[in-house]
Amino acid sequence: MAGQLWATSTQGGLLYSPLLSKETNHAAQPLMRFRQYVDLKMESGKNKGETFLFDKYGNIDTQGGTLTETATVPHHGYRVYQGTGTLYEWGNAVPWTRKYEDLAQIEQRAPVRRVLANDMAKVLDTAVEAKFDACKVRYNATAAGAGTFHTDGVDTETCTSALNRYHVKKIYDYLWNTLNAPPYYPETDDYAGIVSQVNARGIFDDCETVQMYTKFPMAGEIGRYSQVRLAKTNHGLSNAIGAGSIYGEAYFFGNNAVMEGLCVAPIIIPKEVTDYQRSRGLAWYAILGYQIYWAGDPDNTIVKFGSA
Repeated sequence: MAGQLWATSTQGGLLYSPLLSKETNHAAQPLMRFRQYVDLKMESGKNKGETFLFDKYGNIDTQGGTLTETATVPHHGYRVYQGTGTLYEWGNAVPWTRKYEDLAQIEQRAPVRRVLANDMAKVLDTAVEAKFDACKVRYNATAAGAGTFHTDGVDTETCTSALNRYHVKKIYDYLWNTLNAPPYYPETDDYAGIVSQVNARGIFDDCETVQMYTKFPMAGEIGRYSQVRLAKTNHGLSNAIGAGSIYGEAYFFGNNAVMEGLCVAPIIIPKEVTDYQRSRGLAWYAILGYQIYWAGDPDNTIVKFGSA
């Protein structure tokens, strides 16, 4: 069976020794940042099918204006757009035998829960990043002081610059002035960003001498510049794009970026014990789905810093 067996040393036989420490050690994990920015969660619930729908409202088709005293108020409408997402089953499991559990010196359920929780976090974070990557607006930094926006979802030019003050300000201006994207943090009109280590280093280096970077003591956030609050990740973003493969990816976005449709929230559940209580295990499980909220229909709220 796939899973943990006492008969195989690397699958369980090493879990007993007269001198074995009771402390468990786990493989290093990347820092998952994407799922925390799913800012609209829609609970589909059970027995409602695998498709979830959400409506999006456009602007009024003709703006209002001044009125003459004898004129009636003009009547206009607006367009309603509908987004569609799909719910999927997600999961993974670690089975083991009763012999493995009864002979091991270390209690095994807690370590298995952690292994499964790490796997679940990476899988779902990857799924959310894939929806961020469906954005239509791409920014290609063609020089330290130049960059081009593309609105067809394709990176056309080769990146030749790491993230710096110029690029952050230009992307902020585009989100604010061109896209009219609602700020992710409306109380301060700040947008959010998720950056790779290379881009984090680029903005740090560019701001270091002038001490312009404001830090926030929040999980994952490394600071704020030009009304953009940045979180650094080492999961889901490449540090090897552009000329010489030495630049990194990043996302900048406002509110209503990616939504989550939820039927069964992620949980860790025990296996139904079988074979006279000899077959055991734990699994993580969920029924949910993700969908980018706006992708050019008619608005956009995400800009990807990337390269051809």
